[in-house]
Amino acid sequence: MPFIRRNSTGLSGLNLSNRKVITDLQRWYIPAIGEFVGTAMFLYLAVGGADAVSRGTTEGTGVLGVAFAFGMGLMVTAWAFGRISGAMFNPAITLSCLITGNLSLLKAGMYLICQLLGACLGVAMARGTTPDSAKIGVINYLHNGESIARGFFLEFWLTCILCFVYLMTTEERAKSNFMAPLPIGFTLFSCHLFATRYTNASINPARAFATSLVAREFTPDHWIFWVGPFGGGITAAALYIFFCYFDFDIVTAANRAQHRAEVAAAPGEIVKVDVYDINKTSRGIGSSTGNQVGPAPGGEAYRRA
Repeated sequence: MPFIRRNSTGLSGLNLSNRKVITDLQRWYIPAIGEFVGTAMFLYLAVGGADAVSRGTTEGTGVLGVAFAFGMGLMVTAWAFGRISGAMFNPAITLSCLITGNLSLLKAGMYLICQLLGACLGVAMARGTTPDSAKIGVINYLHNGESIARGFFLEFWLTCILCFVYLMTTEERAKSNFMAPLPIGFTLFSCHLFATRYTNASINPARAFATSLVAREFTPDHWIFWVGPFGGGITAAALYIFFCYFDFDIVTAANRAQHRAEVAAAPGEIVKVDVYDINKTSRGIGSSTGNQVGPAPGGEAYRRA
């Protein structure tokens, strides 16, 4: 069985000599537990915080408080669990990562189960640790004149935006980018500012299921909060695949190199850009031509004609 030996002097000299072998089983259940606990913590903070800051306020102020509670709750828990499980906390994001190849089918299924269970635990704890819990875990439903079609597409497009931001900030830009939770949290904040008034802003099937289960109330339009987010997750994955297929990163590098070359060129001088993927050239797959000046950061090079 493949294993990884861990340095026994890690964690500031703590002796880990009896825990230095990482098995295949641990590689599965440690991220799963992280996703379970992270989802529970996120919804405990978000649902409980949303109730606390919106109780007794006007509608507009309440929406702002709810948006802050969910955005900040996701931000801090994603920072904590990002290196453990990827901090998805949302079956729609899990579906996007499955489609784009960032998760295997078995791991995606395991994450889905952990997210549903963790969401139920988080909402139940929020309801159980406050004295007046009548509003805690308010369910997602259509209100303020929102129709079924409008509510569906509202959940669809907002989830699409959230999933696309997740893919671009965690899977594409850099897996070690510790700032990724910041734009993800602000995206959820913006989504709640928009949708709380009309659907209570689910954008997360696990959250919609957990709040309805804890409240023991499933409305006839509950399906919207599953089909809409999952459709948005599929659309976000398709959009991400589209940009990757057409090498958006190389196109961006070409535009940056072209701009720098034009700034540095003499008046009337013709500048041609030669940009290549530095990862491919390092493996001997491709090469650049012409009189290079570089390569610049990101695998860029340009030449003067």
